[in-house]
Amino acid sequence: MTGLAWFVRTVHSGDSHLAEAAWNGYDPIRPLCAPDVEFRAMNRRPLRMCFYDEQRCPLCLGHTTTPSWTPRLLTAIPP
Repeated sequence: MTGLAWFVRTVHSGDSHLAEAAWNGYDPIRPLCAPDVEFRAMNRRPLRMCFYDEQRCPLCLGHTTTPSWTPRLLTAIPP
């Protein structure tokens, strides 16, 4: 896996962080939002996408290319 992936520090809102996806599963994670801080990830496999929007760190979101919201299409049906 290359690029960036999400790693869960705690189950609190906004505490999943982006880091290098090339991770061996044992070393501490250094998130993009605070590279001088290390933590042990709760997930053993890097996540490409978080299950809930609230999981993602707002500071790490600035490093992504995906929108923080999903646009919804509306369809109008004439009567």
